[in-house]
Amino acid sequence: LLAYNTIYNSILFILDRNYLSHHSLFHCKTNTIRYFNLNLYHTMSDLETNTLLVDQPPAVAYQQPRSRKQSFMRKWGPALVAIAGVIALNFALIGGPSFSNVPALNEKQLFARKLGAERTAAVEAMDFDFEKAKLDRKMGRNFGSRNLSESDGGIMEYTRRRHRVLGDYVHEDVSDQFTAFGKWTVSIIYFAFWVFLMFPNWFLPIGRPGIALGGGLTMVVYRFILYSFGHGPVFDAEKVIILEPLFLLFGLMLTTIYLEKMERGGLFDKLRNSLDDPVNWKRSWKIMLMSTIGSAAVMNDSVVLIFSGVVVDLCVRHKVANSMPYLLSLASTANIGSAFTMTGNPQNILIVSLAYDDISWTEFLMNMVLPVLGASLVNTIMVFLWYGQELFPGSSGIGEHLAILFTGRKTPEIIALENAHQAKLAQNPVEESGGWSIWSKLQVLIAAIFLSCFALGYDVCVVSISTGCVLMVVNAYKHQHYDPRDDLTEYDAEGNALPPKRMYDMDGNEIEPEEEELITESETTLTEVDYGLLLLFMGQFLLIGSFDDTGVPQAFFAFTMGDCADQMTSVPCVYWFVMIITILSNVASNVPVCQMLAATFPYATPYDWMQVSFSATIAGNLTMLGSAANMIVAFQAAKVGDRSFTSERHAPFGIPSTILSLYLGTFILSSIHFAPECSEKLGTCVDEDEYYQYENANNADDYY
Repeated sequence: LLAYNTIYNSILFILDRNYLSHHSLFHCKTNTIRYFNLNLYHTMSDLETNTLLVDQPPAVAYQQPRSRKQSFMRKWGPALVAIAGVIALNFALIGGPSFSNVPALNEKQLFARKLGAERTAAVEAMDFDFEKAKLDRKMGRNFGSRNLSESDGGIMEYTRRRHRVLGDYVHEDVSDQFTAFGKWTVSIIYFAFWVFLMFPNWFLPIGRPGIALGGGLTMVVYRFILYSFGHGPVFDAEKVIILEPLFLLFGLMLTTIYLEKMERGGLFDKLRNSLDDPVNWKRSWKIMLMSTIGSAAVMNDSVVLIFSGVVVDLCVRHKVANSMPYLLSLASTANIGSAFTMTGNPQNILIVSLAYDDISWTEFLMNMVLPVLGASLVNTIMVFLWYGQELFPGSSGIGEHLAILFTGRKTPEIIALENAHQAKLAQNPVEESGGWSIWSKLQVLIAAIFLSCFALGYDVCVVSISTGCVLMVVNAYKHQHYDPRDDLTEYDAEGNALPPKRMYDMDGNEIEPEEEELITESETTLTEVDYGLLLLFMGQFLLIGSFDDTGVPQAFFAFTMGDCADQMTSVPCVYWFVMIITILSNVASNVPVCQMLAATFPYATPYDWMQVSFSATIAGNLTMLGSAANMIVAFQAAKVGDRSFTSERHAPFGIPSTILSLYLGTFILSSIHFAPECSEKLGTCVDEDEYYQYENANNADDYY
């Protein structure tokens, strides 16, 4: 057996050196040797004492297949075809740049637009009340309940408060204070740093946090220069930095760190082991299932923050050469799964809070189930097809992929992987756990309370930070009273223990060991928080906020929507609207886009917001910068040494997968939805008799 392996490795070495010039000549011989080696390994796999096969299983070679570098068209061809196809489809639906196929507004749409204009005019004409203004300042960025009593002002007072929020916080339009020079130069700076963030490896090795922070500070300084020379307004940098996501990420990092380090074999290790599987495609499927459910239950950012390191650890454990299928399985399904619920991602939380009408948790879920399932199916198929070589080793094509998935067929390579895994377990058996310890039970209890508070709609920032602090106290108590003390004994060159060192204070008194200062949590765990990730988001907030001030994204939206602006969620305009939202979400980020739409269309219906939520969320899979979850996965993976999750490797898969998922889901949502296409608070949910009654009334006050 030793002689055989020596000959086998020698032949592989020769093949590697002559691969490019002699690939076709040695192809048949290589396959013959490969299958002979597999059959021999299967024969000997039952011999647990054979350490050679355990230490060097042939499966490792098949995890790292050598392949030629892909050509440009093979790598980017599907993405280019998808882009060309979606543009052609939309032009065919709307009738090209002239929007010739877009129907005129019907009577109900004109009715809704008229009511909206009258409601806005009535709110702006309301008398100024000092007490109400004082209440507004106390409420800060919130506008309170949607269902005020008549004594509190009813719908009009709610509309006034919301109008103040939309005008003063969500979108304060200062674009008219810029000169053309100011707008162009700010936009150029923004897009320059957008390219730097998208492709950080093309430039100096600074890293995304440094690039984002440098871009944000550059924008602050440049905006001050523009203001000094009269080319732009004052840049309110403090206002554009949204603190809620920063607090949320800090709390989630605390929670993740303590769940992982509290106890070996505890909750975190159990979650990691539940995702493990010797078969590649099953491991990828488990990651996608966990990511989808977890993102719907809590939030996509928290899921990827917790499990990015777990996925990389599994890739290292199984010695995979390409971790992209597994990291993409985590990131893409986290974005898609977060579209299920109103608490799945930041833009959904913002949409529900800014919508004019009430949107309940169950109403949101019922409308999103079918389109999200459709998008998840498309994304899963794309992952299995795009990375079939890695996930189905030894498979000859799509037909065999399906046979492996649905009939349980196994290729020799898959059998080798399973045998190698079993042989490794035989040599290093896993110790049976004696059950759940008290600390593991405490972890489960705290995690259950954490998830329950998320689901009940409590402030996610407060919940995450509070959970991290509770885990900090529990871990500190366990470390001080239950964990074994670290052995600080020093030894000489011969292995003899040295006497402990004596320590003295300033007065020359000996310090007893019990009096020594304990190592605190701030010296250990808090240093593991990824402050670079927080700086990354702070820099992006500054860049995006300054770019939004110019009014360029708003002007782009108004120009490109054309005649579809007043019927953006009606067929055929909804497909054009989805494409514009996808572009803006990847250029200006999805949360600012939702803020812009809330200010531009203050009386949008619940169905309108469903379309906005779905398109802005799924669009995050298009590019690396399209979603915060993508950035977190890349950052967390790089922290543990895996830098394969890059924009150059993400975009060729992300573009076609996102476009297919997005348009299938949009078609399903526009065909089957339960959200009303009218606004009850605006008064557009009326039957024909009430509609004609309004038309015959002299003014809106008679109607109300």
